[in-house]
Amino acid sequence: MKKEIYLDPPSDKPSILHTKTLDAYKNKKYKKRFDVSDHSGLGVRVFESGQVSFHYRYRFDKKAKRLTLGKYPDLSLSEARDYVPKIRQLIKENKDPAIFLFDTTIVKKPDIFDCVALFLERRVPKLRPSTQKLYEYSLNKHVVNANHSKKLFKKPIEEIGIQEWFTYFDYIEDHFTPITARDILVRLKTCFRFCIRRGLISGVKVLEIPPKDVGKGSEDGERVVDIDELKVIWKEIDRSKCYLTTGNTIKMCMLTAARLGEVRNMERKDINFKKGQWIVPKEKSKTKSKIIRPLAPIALKILKQQFETFDGITDYVFPSGSYKNPISPQTVNKFCRQIIKRKNQMEPWSIHDFRRSLSTLLTDKKVPIYVTEKMLGHSLGGILKIYNKSTYIDEQLDAYKTWEEMLDKK
Repeated sequence: MKKEIYLDPPSDKPSILHTKTLDAYKNKKYKKRFDVSDHSGLGVRVFESGQVSFHYRYRFDKKAKRLTLGKYPDLSLSEARDYVPKIRQLIKENKDPAIFLFDTTIVKKPDIFDCVALFLERRVPKLRPSTQKLYEYSLNKHVVNANHSKKLFKKPIEEIGIQEWFTYFDYIEDHFTPITARDILVRLKTCFRFCIRRGLISGVKVLEIPPKDVGKGSEDGERVVDIDELKVIWKEIDRSKCYLTTGNTIKMCMLTAARLGEVRNMERKDINFKKGQWIVPKEKSKTKSKIIRPLAPIALKILKQQFETFDGITDYVFPSGSYKNPISPQTVNKFCRQIIKRKNQMEPWSIHDFRRSLSTLLTDKKVPIYVTEKMLGHSLGGILKIYNKSTYIDEQLDAYKTWEEMLDKK
């Protein structure tokens, strides 16, 4: 798989913008966004994806503000500079340019890329870090940098019809997965509702499409991967030449029945080898509660292998190829699909199904339900939630050992 190269923001930013400078910035991937000033308050913001957007900084009503003017090269440098005297005149007349500029100036109607840029800039940074990464990855891959979206969405967002939207989602379903198609629909609807609230657009046809009409959901809630299937999956991981962390991520999900996001975002500081425990902090937990999981022998062996392999390189136990981020869910899920494809008689499964397998199969082994619920990271319901604060560490460890014996038994 081709490794993405991300550049550092330039240290030698020019004192005034030139078209050649803007051309050099666009369509490159950067480690973080950065701003470059022109003059009189005008400047550009260069995003991680390589998109370049003009903005104007000013003060109004004793508050510092930043007004987005448009993206380059749809809006040229000379056109952006033409806005400056108009903006300054509005401020002189005690009119906020953010309200009056686009009402008094003929500008390009917003397209899908303008909407996504506003959403990524103003809304996404306020979400949880893990959610931010999901939005940035999916919208950049399937909208901002996607050739199929650039070909389909050449007109203003409000002029795109239902049939064109279905053509777009059908392409994603055919070239990626039905789950991805529905996921992008849901994310775009969230994006467009935000843009409507912000006044960028007044409406968009895609909001009329119900999710059930595009692709399929990520979970049906029924699949229980049995022990024999789990053993086959484990053997396929060992037989493959996949990246060490990819295989170990899947194995750790299988061994602990933890959520994929919890395993991916595991850091070295979260593991206590002395106690044999994995602490999931509340900020990394879907339930917003701290989770304490005891670690059985095979799980401990995998963690020690990851620690030794990446010692001094990264804080993440299961890092990406760049070591700067945790392994991506797309990398893990892609390898899972490859296993299913190789074993063409195997019913499709997902990482999340491992949780259902552990709970179901250990219950059949007479493990109490309150123990398996703790293993899954669930809080006990009803009166137990209020008065019973036990983590059942010893009971969990015994159950995890039983689970590993079931998986390891020839």
